[in-house]
Amino acid sequence: MINGSAYVAGSDECVPRQLSWRRIIWSAALIWTCLVAALMLGTALADPGFTSPVAVSSLGLIWIAVFAGILFVGRRFCESSRPGGVSLFDALDVQAGEQCVIFADAAMAMVDQKGRLRTVNEHFCRILGRTPGEVLGKPAWDFIPPEDHETFRRQLRRRRRGISGAYELRVVRPDGEIRVLLAAVHPVYDRFGKNVGGLGLLSDITEKKRAETAVREHADYLEKVNRELEAARAEAERALAVRDQFLANVTHELRTPLTAILGYAETLLVEGDITKAPPVRLGAIQTILRNGQYLLQIINDLLDIARIEAGEWVTELKPFSPARVAADVLSLLRVKADDKGLPLLLELRPPLPRLIRSDPFRVRQILINLVGNAVKFTNTGSVRLIVKAVTSDEGDCRLEFDVIDTGIGIPSDQLERVFEPFYQVVGSAARRCGGTGLGLAISRHLARRLGGDISVVSEVGLGSSFRLTLPAGNPSELEWDTSPTPDGEATATSEWSGGSGAERPVRLTARVLLAEDAPDTRRLFVHILESVGVELETAENGAEAVRAALHAMREARPFDCVLMDMQMPEMDGYQAVRVLRESGYNSPIIALTANAEPGDRSRCLQAGCDGFAAKPLSKDALIRLVSKYASDCRGVRCPASL
Repeated sequence: MINGSAYVAGSDECVPRQLSWRRIIWSAALIWTCLVAALMLGTALADPGFTSPVAVSSLGLIWIAVFAGILFVGRRFCESSRPGGVSLFDALDVQAGEQCVIFADAAMAMVDQKGRLRTVNEHFCRILGRTPGEVLGKPAWDFIPPEDHETFRRQLRRRRRGISGAYELRVVRPDGEIRVLLAAVHPVYDRFGKNVGGLGLLSDITEKKRAETAVREHADYLEKVNRELEAARAEAERALAVRDQFLANVTHELRTPLTAILGYAETLLVEGDITKAPPVRLGAIQTILRNGQYLLQIINDLLDIARIEAGEWVTELKPFSPARVAADVLSLLRVKADDKGLPLLLELRPPLPRLIRSDPFRVRQILINLVGNAVKFTNTGSVRLIVKAVTSDEGDCRLEFDVIDTGIGIPSDQLERVFEPFYQVVGSAARRCGGTGLGLAISRHLARRLGGDISVVSEVGLGSSFRLTLPAGNPSELEWDTSPTPDGEATATSEWSGGSGAERPVRLTARVLLAEDAPDTRRLFVHILESVGVELETAENGAEAVRAALHAMREARPFDCVLMDMQMPEMDGYQAVRVLRESGYNSPIIALTANAEPGDRSRCLQAGCDGFAAKPLSKDALIRLVSKYASDCRGVRCPASL
């Protein structure tokens, strides 16, 4: 079959053959009409009297009868010559539809009222994967899946009612493949207005439907994945909340007894004539104090690594003197170095900037870790801290803090691993020194948060050199010191050093309300503050603190400050502070908390506190805290500012 041809059910001939039969019939009718017309014209010319109405009517009836006979005989002839096929009249009446099928480039088909395929084109057969002989005259539902039969019948009824429409229809190929067609179908009528079937334009949308199905399945998959991710995120958030709550509880439960342990050990060490104490007792007290400090450092390191993993680390940038921070760090660690007989040396190589902008607390923390490790792992030789400024190729200035020791050294294959959390260098010498393996991991994270880094070179048996690099800014904007000195080194001491200054009597004039539920901590703070002259009143929970503070306000004898523990039974410190502020209490309230999470300070200040102090507090730290609000103070050693 050539393109542009159509196949008609009941015949192997094409429609042009059928059109020749039509021309013969219509030609016969036309010839008869011409004969009658010529006869009437000739008779009228020969006999003018023939134009009477009776004669004309008779001749017209004869013409009509013969004309109808020609058409009737022709129709019967066509029906008898094509058994089971459509009549010639049907072919004439749907000629326009068949011509559309013949010359269409798209898939088209015509069905009769019973749903049998009467006319199809090549494109339609190609979609079905069948020859015309396998299609013509067959019911359309022979090629439709059973589950779609009712849809086809419903659409067939709509055509009978003269309703056009478009719908999706599935067909089955011989190999079992199902193709999806989009059918636009219109009813077809004969010349007398009788519905004889439907003409459909069909488009194969199988690939489109497959794409839509794939997109829908992918969208469903993405939605499922999104739900799983949301569930995982919610679970992670719940886990983080549980972890945060656990850390808060553990911090509180560990720091609270450490406050009493360190505080009472310090009290035993500094009060009275310590020279009269037996050496064994003095050594026991120092051991308690030293191990309490070590335990506190472990707790702080664990909290720091938890903050790092949670991304909750906070830095506070401000100007400070790098030379003074370096001197302060060496002063803090000099006692440990002296115990091992190690020289602790500071080299300030000029020129150095007088001030840089960074976080002095974090820089100090990094250097304490680096220098502390150097002292820990060095038994002979020395430990040096070298501070110098260098200018990069881009013109920016950076500070380099080199911590050089002559200790046991680190194997080359472990140099990078020492910065991993909880990792410790393999070796009996390193194991004997102890530690959690968190200090270097925390230090490198802090350095990178400040825009710098930490690197290391080492050789086993010769020592190690750790370098802390920090950005200092534009050299032209810095004030340079050509002869830097470690100003303030002599005043920098550990708050738990035990040298509290008995040689300088401290006296405070102040009224203080202490709200603390832990009896050991309460007795310790009462002992320390009353020993320096503070008039003290205590409360065991937030409700008692509120009553005492409001009573003092009504009596016109307000407290100079309220020391408020934030975790107490009945009414915690946060609620107590809010109640006091809502009641018009304006005197200073200082938050005391064993929690050290980044948000604790801001949470306390938002509740209405004027200050914040984290436990454990040393004797000096507690006295300095209260002295800020005392009406009179003497002999108080103020902390050196950076």
